[in-house]
Formats: sequence, structure tokens, C-alpha cells
Amino acid sequence: MLPERVVVLGASGHVGGAIAAAFARQGVSVIGHSSKTLDLTRDDFRPLDGIPWRETGLVFASALIVQRGQTLATFAANLTMAINIARYMQEHAPACCVYIGSDAVYGAAVNPVTEATPVAPAGYYALAKYAGERLVEWAALEAGVPLLSLRLTGVYGPGDPYGHYGPNSFAASVARERVIELFGQGEEEREHLYIDDIGPLAIHLLRAGATGLFNLAPGESRSLATICDEIQRLVPYEMRVHHLPRTRPITHRSFDISHLREAIPSVTFTPFLDGLVATLSAAGALHNPA
Repeated sequence: MLPERVVVLGASGHVGGAIAAAFARQGVSVIGHSSKTLDLTRDDFRPLDGIPWRETGLVFASALIVQRGQTLATFAANLTMAINIARYMQEHAPACCVYIGSDAVYGAAVNPVTEATPVAPAGYYALAKYAGERLVEWAALEAGVPLLSLRLTGVYGPGDPYGHYGPNSFAASVARERVIELFGQGEEEREHLYIDDIGPLAIHLLRAGATGLFNLAPGESRSLATICDEIQRLVPYEMRVHHLPRTRPITHRSFDISHLREAIPSVTFTPFLDGLVATLSAAGALHNPA
């Protein structure tokens, strides 16, 4: 069941903003906070005073992402945010909690990935996301709060300010320079989650009364080289692929989403080609100035 309102922490971010918009479309009252209105690294939650938490859900989508640096400082900031949220949940017990995690917690070369796949965080970001997930899990258990933990695979789509490697960075560089920079030959296969699918999936799971851990992935992988070929077919001009030396071994990532399909038998995802067209269009890559 959906709560009457939700507090979305990280509402100014790419993922948090999309989740907030999805709840709003369902008629749920949304209270959004960013680091400008609520600094989660400080134990000062006065901006949340007066919220009736028995009827209010909490979405924890705040994090310093990989692009902010794989450092002890970013690890400490992400961990501190999780500690403060866990403490606040114990004291206020929201109606439910949705924790936005990452598939970065899994090992790089394990296929297919399921919710039972052992974690093997590689890097400060992944380690902080996993530690935060467990902290919130324990706090929710102690406070009797229904918890939904979502591990997202690579997110793409309009609005990404950092241009994550893959469809987002490809669209931005094609629009800017008509060039795609690709490591090696782009052999690695990945799954890609469209930004506007995340919020509706979370809502469907809440309505189904689902709790616990779910991987959010479409269950369909494709190589980065194939994506480059699809972009060339879509843009109205010739583009160039610049092959960069590899800095790490080739790995693939695929998901078995049986657990998600059991919870939402009718689950659907935006077709990749539709999402790619939207991403290219938002970046201006489908316009030919010549």
C-alpha cells in the first residue's frame, strides 16, 4: 500500500528526482530534500520536524556518486549519511522505507546475478552503499518499519548531469563532437535501466506489499559496441568511434530477475531502443545542424 506522502532524500538527483516525480504522478504528496535543504552528513533533522511519520514513507536516494571520487572522504560522507538516517528511523519509524542501492555491491564477473549472489564491493562507493543498506536494514528491523531495498543496475536516460559511461556518455559526446569514446572494442555486455522505470517499479512493489531486497534490471544485456551501432543508425549524420586502451579486464553483467517477476508478474520495462531515442533526443544528438 502506498503511503499518503513520501519524503524523498536526494530529490534533486537524477534518480531521486525521477522517483519523486513518479510518486507525484500517483497522487502521493512528495516532500523533497537535497543537500541544500537537509545535510544528511550532520545529525540535524529539524527540517523534518512535524512530519506525521505513521502515514509517511521515506525514500533514501542520497549519495555522493562515483563521479565525486573513489576516496575515503566520499566513503565517510556516504556512511555518515546512512548512520544518521538509521538513527532517525529508529526514533521516528516511518510508514515504510525505500533504500536506493547499487549493483556495484556484486563482484564484477558473476553471471547471472540474483539477490542471492554474494556481495563483493570493489571500491569505496560500493562498500558504502552496501554498508548503508545493512545499517538501514537493521534500523528498520528494530523500529518495525517495512523496508524495500533496491539495487539498481546502470541507469540511463535524460537528465544525467554526470554522463555515466554507456548510453548517457555516448549521447552527450555524439551531440557535442559526433564522437563516441569506447574502451577497447566495447565487447563487455551490460544491462541498462531506464530512469523513468525506477519510480514505477518501486511503487508497484510497495502496492504489492513487497519488502526485502530486489535487483532492478530489465533482464536483458547488450554489448556497448552494439549500442554504438544502434546510435549510428539513429543519428542523421556520420559519427566516429574512438577506441581507448582498456584499463581493466573485460567483464559482463546479466541478471536473473525471477524474484522481481514473482512480486510483479506484469512487470515491464521501457524498450531499450525507445529509451535510447529519448536519451539521444534530450542530449540534442538527433538534430543535424548541417
